[in-house]
Formats: sequence, C-alpha cells, structure tokens
Amino acid sequence: MAVETNAGRAYRHLRSKLLAGEFEPGTRLLYGPIGKELGISATPVREAVGQLVNEGLVDLVPQLGAIVRKIDRDELIELYEVREAIEPYAAARAAERAATKQLNQIKAQVDRMLALTDQLANSSSEFANKRMTAQFEKADFAFHMLIIEATGNQALARTAVRSHVLTRVFGIRRHRYDVATMRSTCDDHLQILTAIQAGDVKKSRSASATHISRGLKASLKAIDES
Repeated sequence: MAVETNAGRAYRHLRSKLLAGEFEPGTRLLYGPIGKELGISATPVREAVGQLVNEGLVDLVPQLGAIVRKIDRDELIELYEVREAIEPYAAARAAERAATKQLNQIKAQVDRMLALTDQLANSSSEFANKRMTAQFEKADFAFHMLIIEATGNQALARTAVRSHVLTRVFGIRRHRYDVATMRSTCDDHLQILTAIQAGDVKKSRSASATHISRGLKASLKAIDES
C-alpha cells in the first residue's frame, strides 16, 4: 500500500474543502497557514495547489498568489452542457453494466440523503446546519460518481468527474438546504436509481438528463438573484 505524501494530503484536504463549499470563489489560499493547519511545510501545499490549478479550480494571480476561481454565467452553462452530454449516457451504460455491489453502493447514498432529509423534517430547524449540509452534499456527489464508475469506462469517468466537480464548486452556492430542496434532489436520485436497477436504458438516460437540467436552472437562478 502506497504511503500518501504531504502534497497528496494537502491536495485531498483542499479539494475536500472546495467541494464542501468552504472556500468561496475569490478566496486566497495561503500556503503557510494551510500547511500549519496540516502540520506540514508550505512546499507540499504549493504542489497541491498546482494540481488544483490544472483541474481548473484555482487560478494563480500575480501579486496575490493562489485564488479560488470565479466563473461567469456563460462558463457555468458550458459546464452543465458537458454534464448533459455525458452523465445521461453514463446512467444508460450503468443500467446495462452495473454490478449488484455497485447498485447497493449507489442506493446507500440515496438512503443516506433520505435519512438526512427526514432528520431535518423532524427537527425544529427550517434549514440544514453546516454539518448536515456537508453530509448531504457528500452523499450527493458520491451518488453521481458511483454511477459514472459503474460504466467501467475510465476515459468517460475522467471527463465526467472534472465537469461535475466544477459545477459543484462554482454552481449553486446555497449552503442552506430546506426540506423541500432536499426531497426534490432525493426524488430525482430515486428516479435515476430505480431506472438503473431495472436495467431500463431509456429511463435512466431521461431521468439523469432531467436532474441535470434542474440543476442548471437552479444554479442560474442563484446567479441571477445574487
């Protein structure tokens, strides 16, 4: 088993925070403080940031250093168009190829999201707290990645993961989930899962396309109202 390097630790740490929405676009990533947080020097943090630059998540700006990227409305639409081209196809292939173990893993993420939704519904809070939001988004992300992995197509997976990560980091920045929003996401995921479990290629493709289209509309609404 390979030992993780400090640069690898820093990369995983920063990417996780980006996916969780803990760094808003425009945030400076300071190598020293991040290294101190991890108990490592600034050098491996700099290496990790280089990987994030290559993935399109961070920009290197003269005089400022590493800055979490900002994208405009048109670029967000382009990213969703990539997802609309790839992920419905991936869902269709998953309907043909997913093994029982993979189906169970996908279902586990939906079950986790449903449990979190019920937890919020049975609480006195109108919105999910930071911890619950992070757990919901983690399960949401895993759901999509597991479907892509179930295709068995590594080239497809590399392309799909990049576009999905970018829309997650730069798309809708809700940070406030209510029960209706969470239930809507769960309902979409259940439609996709049920179609894949049934081996229904057409319905899997259609359910995935509908879900991504809704995500784009929600993201554009958030941008237009901000």
